[in-house]
Amino acid sequence: MPKVAQDWTPIYLAHRQTYAAFLTATDAEARVSWHRWRGDYPSKETALAETDAAYTRTQGEFNMIDLEGIGPVAEARALVDCIRAMHGVDVEPPGTWEEFTRLREAFVTAARDHLSAHP
Repeated sequence: MPKVAQDWTPIYLAHRQTYAAFLTATDAEARVSWHRWRGDYPSKETALAETDAAYTRTQGEFNMIDLEGIGPVAEARALVDCIRAMHGVDVEPPGTWEEFTRLREAFVTAARDHLSAHP
């Protein structure tokens, strides 16, 4: 039986979309902490509702990466852990945005590497 070439384009595009959606969700969740630290929410209840909604979205996007178990899973987990640590403090910790940026860049690099490995 002759070998048939497989078109990997749909898989590449699906991975790219998954990684982009995850980045969008992590950026939004991190901004919730930033707004909370600035006192932009009118109440603790509003801040909690915004945190919960952002958390849920990020977790859903992370689950897509975690479920597959290949690619930038460790980097995604580290980025999620960084953001989740932001929720546990009432005042912006020194260096938190530098750490977030470093972990975000590590995820982007790992995602690009995984995407470039597609045939």
